[in-house]
Amino acid sequence: MISSSTSKRRRLRPAANRWWNQPDQFDWLSGYLHARGLAPATRRLMAVISSALVLMAFGVLGSRDEHPVLTYTVAAAAAIAGIGYGTLWLRRWPTRRQSLMMGMVGGSMIAVGSGMQTEPVVALMGCTGLVVTGGYLAFFHNTKAVLFNFAVAATVGTYCALRVFETYDDRASALAGLWLIIELNLAVPLAIQTVVRTMGADVVRSDHDALTGLLNRRGFYERASSLLTSPAADSDLIVVMIDLDAFKRLNDTYGHLAGDQALAAVGWALRKASPGSAVIGRTGGEEFLLIDILPVAQAEALPDELCAAIAALPHPVTASVGAAVVRGLPQSDAPAVIEALTRTADATMYEAKRSGGNQALIRRVSPLFQN
Repeated sequence: MISSSTSKRRRLRPAANRWWNQPDQFDWLSGYLHARGLAPATRRLMAVISSALVLMAFGVLGSRDEHPVLTYTVAAAAAIAGIGYGTLWLRRWPTRRQSLMMGMVGGSMIAVGSGMQTEPVVALMGCTGLVVTGGYLAFFHNTKAVLFNFAVAATVGTYCALRVFETYDDRASALAGLWLIIELNLAVPLAIQTVVRTMGADVVRSDHDALTGLLNRRGFYERASSLLTSPAADSDLIVVMIDLDAFKRLNDTYGHLAGDQALAAVGWALRKASPGSAVIGRTGGEEFLLIDILPVAQAEALPDELCAAIAALPHPVTASVGAAVVRGLPQSDAPAVIEALTRTADATMYEAKRSGGNQALIRRVSPLFQN
């Protein structure tokens, strides 16, 4: 007979595994902030927070008499990190890797700066600053990053608490300070992570087409706008319009269930045939849109590959595919650029349809939107 404690452990283990393996949420959250016009304000806020590392550079100078080389090295590193990260946030939205490094490097710098403080009580109080980087990592990244920050906070907090105890022989204050550090750096990030994950689940459900699992029209245009914030040197911006051929006849001949099965299969085929960076949406009954930033050769080949992937499905369905391609990343208003390229892709798709369907045509657009 299985004991109640064993049964409880078995129920908790899958939940713990899901929590530990939660994916990084930087991409969808960045897209959400860009789509709702919150990215500029977020960048300015993050620039201010990142630049605060410069203040830490001055804070550690008090220990220069004891450790001059280490003090000036840490101070210089903190100043460079603060100025560099603040400038990056002011110039553009960082990549996921850059964002993760900001949080982890920032937390490590705060930990080192706190440990170097000559006054033990100030050092212990300084450890609470790690809740800022922990909250940031919880907001934008995953459980592993949050626990890394917590491990750093717990380690340096323990060291600083021991210094308080040894200096003042005050066990109560040392334990209280350590408990505050552990509580803040565990409870606050986990609370932020829970809220953001819940919000993310609602956003995903509201932005996706239930039948195909692709983005719906609103979700597509929101994610497409955020895609244009990525670097695109020596690459093409491509918008692909896909419309299924004679889809009404398929519904009339085989029934709407067969039509739904075909649409779901097309969604799967588009995901499989597209690069992982592509934003794909079902924007109409049998109409699909894709946008991506790709190397030139890959962009040129993609429309034919999508057309062939649909034709190869075990369903009586083919597609007319039209693509609009522009070199580089236009610097104008993102929604206007996407709308213009979508119109061109749509017109090109209809050319393919009038030519008999089950084919792909591509039209290269002059970079009219470049400043």
